[in-house]
Amino acid sequence: MASETGTDTQQSTSPGTLEKFHLGLAADGMTCALIFVDEHHRSIACIASFADLNGFIVSLTRAATEMARRRSKLIRDGIGSTDDTDDDATAMDDPGDDRQAVLNIASSNFRLCADDGYIVGSLVDDDGQVVPIRMRPDVANEMTRNVLKTARAASAC
Repeated sequence: MASETGTDTQQSTSPGTLEKFHLGLAADGMTCALIFVDEHHRSIACIASFADLNGFIVSLTRAATEMARRRSKLIRDGIGSTDDTDDDATAMDDPGDDRQAVLNIASSNFRLCADDGYIVGSLVDDDGQVVPIRMRPDVANEMTRNVLKTARAASAC
């Protein structure tokens, strides 16, 4: 794994917040480059094989499932804050029952926040549970693209 520093040559002991992620594929399809950039424009570049990339995706999926499960539990329990009061030692190697983290979305509502350009809104499930959402426009575009790519066509025009 190679490390590149954007503006600062000192190594920080605390992790930064992921601001950008870039993925580049080799022409032969044998490897890819992953670049992670934090809010201070420090970057880490990695070269990954197909197997490494698949393993990374599986790990990310497990982590996302666990995050969704914990957030869902906080909302169900009526706890408004998302501080780390729950057990962070839960193993993510055993994702358990993924259905716990799934919401059957019945409706949604979104708008553009004039103050910061983020998209804010909510998702409502079949039981009336409301999940507030705040996301960057590029994330909303990616999510929309992914949903449209996986959804069946409503009609054949």
